[in-house]
Amino acid sequence: MDTSVLSDLPDVVAGRPVVSLLGGFAVWIGGRRVALPMHSRRVLAYLALDKTAEPDCDRRILAERLWPDSSTERSRASLRTALWRIRQADPDLVCGTADRIMLAHEVKVDVHQYKKWTGHLLAAPTDCPRERAQLMVCNLDLLPGWDETWLLLAREQLRQLRLHALEVSGRRLAGAGRYPEAIDVMLIVVAEEPLRESAQSVLIEAHLCEGNVVEARRQFDAFAGLLFDELGVLPSPELYGRVGARPPLPVEASARPQTGFRRMSGAQRRIGSGV
Repeated sequence: MDTSVLSDLPDVVAGRPVVSLLGGFAVWIGGRRVALPMHSRRVLAYLALDKTAEPDCDRRILAERLWPDSSTERSRASLRTALWRIRQADPDLVCGTADRIMLAHEVKVDVHQYKKWTGHLLAAPTDCPRERAQLMVCNLDLLPGWDETWLLLAREQLRQLRLHALEVSGRRLAGAGRYPEAIDVMLIVVAEEPLRESAQSVLIEAHLCEGNVVEARRQFDAFAGLLFDELGVLPSPELYGRVGARPPLPVEASARPQTGFRRMSGAQRRIGSGV
């Protein structure tokens, strides 16, 4: 059992139901993993994610979202079957009325716990080492292998939330003079999102504050080269100035900037950036 996210949920061993969505789908009841058919998993996953925004869900909307290619009658029948299988596993997993359905309050969800960690980290005035450590090691893959359209937004929201929280933590660590820790955090962020200039800026600044100018410049050159290769743009003038480089002169839109970032040597890049 992977408890990387559920380590703070004593309900796993206390017998309360737990739904895990990060790293793969799983339902735990009484400390035992319960098998469910795919249509029932989809219902539980949707209700678990939707509960972060709404306490319950309209049955008609749920049926239409999960079975968009079926007729109204068939999609509602599929939903009834899925709910019946869920209640066979545990009658306390879901509850509701004739028109609305919801995940029971007693059910714990790893995504909800994950969002609590990020919320604590973002709201605290100082760095929260426990929450930061959890975010750094947590498997953030939300239901890997599922190709549901309704998962796309939830996945991107979680990804952005994690990156933002870690970036805030890295800034706080750097502001407190804890540069090695800040660098460790920011390396994780830029590894996941190399084109995120705000994170690259924190990482470069931490290197500079440690007195590692060469590391700072190496990081800048790698970022600038990747940014131009991927998007055809250059870093902000502020970031150029922070590493003691000059932005290249404006060029025609159709011409390649003479910064040497695309498939050029390190010497050529330094010449192009004014160093």
